[in-house]
Amino acid sequence: MPLVDLPEVEIDQQLKAALATSFSTESGLIIDGAGLSWSLWRADGLEAWWNFFEETIDAPMGRRLANASCDEEEWLLGGGYLDTEGLFKRRKALRLLDDRWWLHGWGAPSLKPCGIEKGILTPIVSGILQADLERLDACRYRMRWEQRGPDATRLILDPSNAPLSPAGPSRNSSTYQATSPFQIDVEAGWRIDGQQHCLLPAGMFDRIEESCSGLVAAISADERAAWPELSDGNLSMAIASFRLFIAGEELFMAIDSDGWLDSINAVFGSKGLGTPLKVESIDSHGGVKLEYASIPLPGITLGVLAAAWTRCEGRPVKVKFSQNSESIIVELSSRHKLA
Repeated sequence: MPLVDLPEVEIDQQLKAALATSFSTESGLIIDGAGLSWSLWRADGLEAWWNFFEETIDAPMGRRLANASCDEEEWLLGGGYLDTEGLFKRRKALRLLDDRWWLHGWGAPSLKPCGIEKGILTPIVSGILQADLERLDACRYRMRWEQRGPDATRLILDPSNAPLSPAGPSRNSSTYQATSPFQIDVEAGWRIDGQQHCLLPAGMFDRIEESCSGLVAAISADERAAWPELSDGNLSMAIASFRLFIAGEELFMAIDSDGWLDSINAVFGSKGLGTPLKVESIDSHGGVKLEYASIPLPGITLGVLAAAWTRCEGRPVKVKFSQNSESIIVELSSRHKLA
């Protein structure tokens, strides 16, 4: 018998069932009904990751993040998620809007006043709600946001004459097949172990990376040498993910190839970052080669893998990345030559 009675965690069975119906999993990916990839984030971790990313890319990126979120949501809404027919169309659409935000853990949207309560990272939810309202009102808006305390964001929307041509898919958008229902124990308010979480589409991160075109990140030549040749946007995402994992307390233990496979499945596969087909040892100093069928979020996945290797081996890591028509290869080894 425990000495202290722990509070009983109450799972939100309705939300859990809705997630299992709306999403599936395969090879460590979280896939929606259209075959698109999503990732699971802890809300405070997302904010910390964004701070690391902006620091690395060395430019204010909040507006670009809002635009990326807006464009991705606009494209996703092409699947008809807010479209209704018959009487009381707007009332039905607003109910669908609430359900959509509830399902993904983005917070609670409101129209009067326009804003978000208990939302995740402000630029993301602001851009998503802008796209939702443009879909409902069939009108373009110029949007700006105001932070009204830690749990409240207000949007100011001004009608625009810009055309309502829909956003297309992100540059690297891919679809995947999955068969197993997405099973996750989530508490009310989209909390897992008491911490707020959310689901975000991979395409949003593709759009952020694309918006970094022309920017030169604040990354030294020595640090760049530890990573494969990536765009500065993807490299900044990788470094932000590396720093976030190193700063966190999440356990990751692996002493051989089987241990790596098990730990990746448990830690990263549960977040939608993918799991390798196989893992091989490549040297006597902890080096490993991981073979993937696909990696929807390459910068983020490379970053957390590099951080996991550093935590396991206690040494700076060298990352290699290559791909062909059949697989993607990631190699992690010591950055310094060892005898």
